[in-house]
Amino acid sequence: MSQLSCAIIQLNTGFDLEATVKRLRDMMERLPEGGLAVAPEGTLSGYVNAPSLIKRLNSEATQCALENTQRIVDRTGVSLVVGACVQDEGHWRNRSFLLQPNKPSQHYDKVNLAVSEQGIFKSGEALPVFDVQTRAGAIRLGIQMCREIRYPEQWRILATKGAQIIAYPNNAIDSSTGDAVWRAHLISRAAETQRFVLGANAASDTQLCPSAILSPKGGVIAQTHPEEIGVATASINLSEVSNWVIDQARTDLITGMMKVEPGSGSG
Repeated sequence: MSQLSCAIIQLNTGFDLEATVKRLRDMMERLPEGGLAVAPEGTLSGYVNAPSLIKRLNSEATQCALENTQRIVDRTGVSLVVGACVQDEGHWRNRSFLLQPNKPSQHYDKVNLAVSEQGIFKSGEALPVFDVQTRAGAIRLGIQMCREIRYPEQWRILATKGAQIIAYPNNAIDSSTGDAVWRAHLISRAAETQRFVLGANAASDTQLCPSAILSPKGGVIAQTHPEEIGVATASINLSEVSNWVIDQARTDLITGMMKVEPGSGSG
């Protein structure tokens, strides 16, 4: 497999969706055909980390933004993972879409919802791995979103299911307390799974987790400035992906311990 062109797109996730799609178009048009890009959580619907989010969502405008973004993907030849909050079968979902050129869209629904989303959104029930056609050949892609960086078991499942890249649409900004561990989590998720991670956060001077491309060794290959709307790119070699760490995991021990009844330990 040849080098794969990857990009993370950092922009504001406001509720002027027409303006957002125009920015996305301008960024996508500068990327090499046949590559892969990731944009933040909630990009095509608007997003705030508050229960009031639901009152600001516009399903019709979001559907229009999705259709226009698919046209951009078709024209540029760049596959895109991008977030949007949508209604599906009577439920609100925090969803990441995988848009590929001239193909039907696929999606991942956030499994571990933010506190502000719980009771309002319906959580996903699956951790799928997607096949993506690129200029470098067929690749396998998993997706995790925002606070799911705190749950490494979900990332490990994606790796064991064959994901070579984990896309990470994020919207971790404006915390009243801040959180010094998000960057460390991002590095750990890449290193412990030995996968490439493409993390795209919203632009903000209060960004908790950087928008970055990470190697399977946990190295930061490319990164954007927190406050700036922009793109960071990298050419990656998927031969660096490995199961060396995962294959040595003591799954026998962990499985056995999970079967122990609570409170049954000595002492």
